[in-house]
Amino acid sequence: MGEAAFQMSSDATPIEPPAPAPGATAPGTTAPGTPAPDATASGTTVPTILVVEDDPEVRTFVTATLDAHGYAHQSASTGREAIALAATSAPDIILLDLGLPDIDGIEVVRAIRAWSVVPIIVVSARSEDADKIGALDAGADDYVCKPFSVGELLARIRATERHLAIATAARAGAPAAASPSNAVAAGAPGATPFSASAAPAPAVFRDGGLVIDYSAGVVTLDGAEVHLTPIEYRLLCLLSRNVGKVLTHRYILDQVWGARDDSAAAGGAGRPAGQAGDLATLRVYMGSLRKKIERDTAHPRYIQTHVGVGYRMMSV
Repeated sequence: MGEAAFQMSSDATPIEPPAPAPGATAPGTTAPGTPAPDATASGTTVPTILVVEDDPEVRTFVTATLDAHGYAHQSASTGREAIALAATSAPDIILLDLGLPDIDGIEVVRAIRAWSVVPIIVVSARSEDADKIGALDAGADDYVCKPFSVGELLARIRATERHLAIATAARAGAPAAASPSNAVAAGAPGATPFSASAAPAPAVFRDGGLVIDYSAGVVTLDGAEVHLTPIEYRLLCLLSRNVGKVLTHRYILDQVWGARDDSAAAGGAGRPAGQAGDLATLRVYMGSLRKKIERDTAHPRYIQTHVGVGYRMMSV
């Protein structure tokens, strides 16, 4: 997805949220004594999550994941649309990408924080400490780097739900109740936004009979060396370093071939412009890679296809 930052100039028009309708409650709150519109028959409230993402593949993947785990959701593809929905729909949690087409995601955080305390989880490909610090200092509550696993994203959402329940209970003077998703996760270790120390990347990757020696640049399958082209090797290494995570087509293309370059057709170093052509090239290389590492390409064990989204390396 596009992650180019957009910095607002000093004389830019301030971002103002739309005025709530007469009688409407403040964003992130529910009128006293009024049941939430998404309350279940048992009285349990289903959180509504606003997904702000301009990449349609990532947006579809995230919303499908939320659907599968019982969350209500809304979507926005631009920063201004996100601000409008946050003001008028009062979501319980916001998942926010930073690289939006109209304004930078950090500006969206600042705009929403001017009038709402709704939890904001940033989900971005920007992995530098400066980006994380900037987003958190602007008012974000958590930060998830792309590519991410479904389990990690859901754990961050559950942690946010717990914080919301505790805050709500503290205001009401009652003990916090576990949400449905918290109950499912009971007994599982809690997720924290950042680890104090990260484990060093292993020099050798092992998955069933597949072994990648990163330092030597050698791949073996069941003890026999597999001869890969440079592109195939880069694809395999990228997937192996993200086991269990769905990598979108665009992310793979950017990581393996580099950013799209309109000069490529004239001999430039970047990959050629045109998403359709890029995807065709990716599929050719992925098919070639599978023939070399899969015993049965019709029923692959290592590389799983997510139609319309991307690929995932499976743990065998």
